[in-house]
Amino acid sequence: MTNLRRATSTDIKGIATVVYDVWAQDILTDICEDQIKDDTCALWVAADKDDIAGFVSAFLTTGKDGDRRWEVDLVAVRRASQGQRLGQRLVTKACQDARIHNVSVTRAIVRVNNVASQKTFENAGFVTDRRIHKLLLWTSESSDNPIASAKNVTLLPMNTLTYRGLWIEGLISEGLTVEQQRSAVRTARSMITSDGRLNTGALIPVDEEHLLAADLREMASVHGEYYWFAKPME
Repeated sequence: MTNLRRATSTDIKGIATVVYDVWAQDILTDICEDQIKDDTCALWVAADKDDIAGFVSAFLTTGKDGDRRWEVDLVAVRRASQGQRLGQRLVTKACQDARIHNVSVTRAIVRVNNVASQKTFENAGFVTDRRIHKLLLWTSESSDNPIASAKNVTLLPMNTLTYRGLWIEGLISEGLTVEQQRSAVRTARSMITSDGRLNTGALIPVDEEHLLAADLREMASVHGEYYWFAKPME
């Protein structure tokens, strides 16, 4: 029988197997270990004794105004165990952990073409406005002027099970100049260089993509299109 429980260090190998089965990626075992120990993270597994069928990873972030968000970052169920609503049950468990952190919202991004994952979040009580966002990624680059002055932009170093990166929030905020956008991206690229992170990225609504400096759009790679899913806290 498959039960849901918090992950332990002995589950890391099983989680890695699920990630490779679903996405053909390797995990960062040190970050997995950190998430198991960190009370601002939630790592749950669906397991039959020591056999891991799926998992969910979530963690706390803080926005520019101090608003606290609970990010459901990854949820995966191995192919042989799909069709049992394990994903929905795992997401529900992750949401329950959000309550102790006084967050304003629990949220997740889901690829536009991932209908199965969208249904998982909808069945767990999430909603979306179906507004499409592009994930733009920039690679590392050192800078002689790495200090961003734009107060509306937040740079969030991020450690997940599959990558170390940095999120840029507010890149097309109202009143932000093109030069401030460039400064923010330049700073983010410099930060990931010095920190040894993989990349830096921003989710940009497709209908507002024109607000981003053309040269920033040209130098970025597009890593898919996504919907935001959110679940207000009760």
